[in-house]
Amino acid sequence: MTSAAGRDEAEAALQLLLALPSAALVFDAEHRLVLANGPARALLALPAEDDPRGTPAEDLIRRLAYRGIYGSGDPEAHARTALALDRSQPVRRLVCATDGRWFEIARMPLPDGGWASVVTDVTRHRHTEAAARDRLRLFDTALRHNPSGIAIYDQQHRLVLFNEPYEALLNLPAGTLGPGLPINAVIDLIIENMPLDPETQARLDARRNIDRSQRSQIIGIRSNGITVRATSQPLPDGGFLIGLEDVTPMRQAEDEAKRRAAMLDGILAALPHGVCVYGPDRRLRMVNAAFRRIVGDGTVMLGEHLMDILRRREATGEYAAPEAVEEVFRRQFDFDRPPTTRIRTDGRVLTGKTAPLPDGGHISVVSDVTALHRAEAEAQRRAALLQVMMDNMRHGVCLFDRDNRVVAANTLACRMTGLTREEMAPGAPLRELRRLQFERGQFGRGPEAERIFRTRATNVVPTLETFTRTTAEGRMIEVSTDPTPDGGFVRIYTDVTAERRALAETERARAAAEEASNAKTRFLATMSHELRTPLNAVIGFSEALAAEPGPPHVAEFASSILEAGRHLLGLIDEVLAVAQAGTGALQVETRALFLPSVLQGAVRLMRPTAEAAAIILVLEPLPELPRIRADERRLRQILLNLVANAVKFTPAGGSVRIAAAPVADGVEVTVSDTGIGMSPEQVERAFEPFVQLETSHARRYGGSGLGLYLARALAQAMEGSLVLDSQRGAGTTARLRLITAMQPQEQTA
Repeated sequence: MTSAAGRDEAEAALQLLLALPSAALVFDAEHRLVLANGPARALLALPAEDDPRGTPAEDLIRRLAYRGIYGSGDPEAHARTALALDRSQPVRRLVCATDGRWFEIARMPLPDGGWASVVTDVTRHRHTEAAARDRLRLFDTALRHNPSGIAIYDQQHRLVLFNEPYEALLNLPAGTLGPGLPINAVIDLIIENMPLDPETQARLDARRNIDRSQRSQIIGIRSNGITVRATSQPLPDGGFLIGLEDVTPMRQAEDEAKRRAAMLDGILAALPHGVCVYGPDRRLRMVNAAFRRIVGDGTVMLGEHLMDILRRREATGEYAAPEAVEEVFRRQFDFDRPPTTRIRTDGRVLTGKTAPLPDGGHISVVSDVTALHRAEAEAQRRAALLQVMMDNMRHGVCLFDRDNRVVAANTLACRMTGLTREEMAPGAPLRELRRLQFERGQFGRGPEAERIFRTRATNVVPTLETFTRTTAEGRMIEVSTDPTPDGGFVRIYTDVTAERRALAETERARAAAEEASNAKTRFLATMSHELRTPLNAVIGFSEALAAEPGPPHVAEFASSILEAGRHLLGLIDEVLAVAQAGTGALQVETRALFLPSVLQGAVRLMRPTAEAAAIILVLEPLPELPRIRADERRLRQILLNLVANAVKFTPAGGSVRIAAAPVADGVEVTVSDTGIGMSPEQVERAFEPFVQLETSHARRYGGSGLGLYLARALAQAMEGSLVLDSQRGAGTTARLRLITAMQPQEQTA
């Protein structure tokens, strides 16, 4: 290369730096400024008449620090940090100035030991990226509250992402699924956890081998009547999305299942600039690697005329919206215009800006903003999809941001709050909505409504809560609030008018029934005491008559009166005990007892009754038993009731057997008979007071119907239990469990 050619190339590079829209500064090996273009002088706030060449780099860096370019804080500290960077290595960093602007500072070493610094204002791109991230965060929050189940699988058919409804609609226990699980393993879990008929299982197995690159859909009806629609949707990256929706009756009429769009691949963290330089002859002089990467290597060639480049692009149909070549050419020299945005046929979106050069040529800067453009389009599409989904929900839903302003609300939310769609439009403040509700009587009327409004007007920031309010029309609305991670919250409105009215009616009926039961119990307790006094007198005088000598019939009649009085007294004692049990006043005095002696005593007392009925009464040989804790009199009463019941319902020639055995934490006593037995429904009612199960045998099987009820109440009072095992025509076994005593006592007779 000749020295003239070298000088031309150096001159072209110099002109390029001077024409760059970014601030460019070049320093020599002695760290002194050699060159600063116009934007650099503006950034340094240098007077137009001053020549900054030769200024030490340290002074210029400190000037930038004190101008706030490196951010807030100690300017000297920022200057020392910048000066400490290794100038022999390329450096690129991002800083936020004190006035809120963002700058990208790129430092590149030069062969002579100096370096060049380029400072680019990237504020607009930073703000655009932040706004896009905020929109995505809001839509992700709405997705988590989506009642539909959604899962995304990668190219290897492994689970990448899913929400909680996806797991629930698969009828899987919470926590069963996890990232990385193959689709076939998920199908195995469904088959394992859900009862399926052979046909349904075969259909589910067939889903293992379907072509996931094609959209497919299946509707399954479970045994409990729940209908779930599963949709498999291919994604651009080779994976697929599965959407599950509960389309039971209310959802069956919907035209299409709601599904979540394919996940965004992400927005590029930084967008590089492509630069190309044209000479005064409109021919391409220089192009950087970033421009070739954005536009394509084969698109531009050095020395090619700009008009030829534009015509070739028109011929190849490079842009989706064709434009006259002459108009595009003219626009290249309209240097005061804002950046132009154009969409290529391959879907990429480019922005371009041109600036004049001192030699009559111009520079063109191109940026690829495809990610931002696609993010905005996808955000709008997802916002529209979210609104459609919310408008078809059976609950009122309203999403608020961290500033307590409406983000989105469905039609049902407007109806339940008494507000119009226009009043609940995005951006509406919560405080203003509450004021409108108060004025329209949605909080009720009178002082209570005033109190509710004042309390909620001062408490602007809601927390996790659920409350119920009555509207001006008398409807009861349940309002629940769930905070979102970004500082906002979701509010759900449910009309519970019918439910609350039904609960109120049920509570009134329960209270009336309970009062009637208490009145009956109080009556039985009072009357039992009233009857005992005259009966005791009858029994006392009968005993006196029976003991005194006299006519034969007097003694006989006195004995009959005494027997009937004692029977009636025993019945009244049972009624009194039942009344005490109903009022919670049944008292027992427990101590450690030797169970075999109690069992033997009960058998001795009941043997004459059994023999009179031609029933075999047997006490089985007893193993070594621990002492039990019980009230001896009450325990004997339980055993006599159980044996008497067994004898009463066992035909002549049958048998009644008593046995006992140790069990965990106590002893189990069994009384088994070979009597008529009971059906399962009768077993449930056997412990109810005053119940006669054998109504068709009322004369044959007499009694008050209190024995079993009282036996269980006494067992429970002694911390024990009593249950029945019975089968119609196969006899009955009563199982009495008693707890073990903590310390031994003397044997009881």
